[in-house]
Amino acid sequence: MHQYHNKPREQRLKSIIFGQSLVAMIILLVTLYLVIYGFGYKIDFKNRRVMHTGIIYLTYYPKDAEVIINNETKDNSSPFDTALLPGNYDTKLKKDGYNTWVQNIAVVPDRVVSYKNVVLFKVQPEITIVTDKDSISSIDAPYDNLVKNPGGNLTSNNYEIWVGDKLITRFSKVITGVIWYPGMEYIAYQQADEIRIIDKYGANDNLLVKLGSAQITKYIFSWDGSSLLYKDGQEYKRAVIN
Repeated sequence: MHQYHNKPREQRLKSIIFGQSLVAMIILLVTLYLVIYGFGYKIDFKNRRVMHTGIIYLTYYPKDAEVIINNETKDNSSPFDTALLPGNYDTKLKKDGYNTWVQNIAVVPDRVVSYKNVVLFKVQPEITIVTDKDSISSIDAPYDNLVKNPGGNLTSNNYEIWVGDKLITRFSKVITGVIWYPGMEYIAYQQADEIRIIDKYGANDNLLVKLGSAQITKYIFSWDGSSLLYKDGQEYKRAVIN
């Protein structure tokens, strides 16, 4: 401090002006970046230009699943959203003990790409024997398309699943028992000795439970989608699937 005061007045003035100019420049750059970001733009440093962004919006269960975009962990709480430069992004929802949800999402400027009510299903569900008569009656009840598929226009044949006039997926092996999962974001089906589930876009095909045989069986979901109730041979079972 003593040396600073002993400097010639002009040198001290130059130091003050330089310091103030540097602070002003930093404030200006930060303000400019915030304004750009606020209007939905980001700086593409790779291509040295400013571009308008798009948004990825996700809601999912379990709510503490990790969001991973292009191998970079972003967050672990639902709902999630992020503004990104235009392009394709490999997006994952991941949690130990659950099947990973995977989607390649195309981000375009000024648009929100949303995937709502994404569900991660357990790799090894907890399975118990069902003995109460009400649950058994529900499993054995005749299939009613209007009840299990309200307004969903869900149809199938031995190898295909359709929603309205849109083909969801085609299989090489016979499928049966095609029904909506609660919320109508997923479709369940039986194939040989497995009950499986696939999302309505035809991706993320996961095993729910393995049966004792390939005999065609009956199954339903609990109202909240947390459990699968099904008949396996002569036994009635409940699998906690998420």
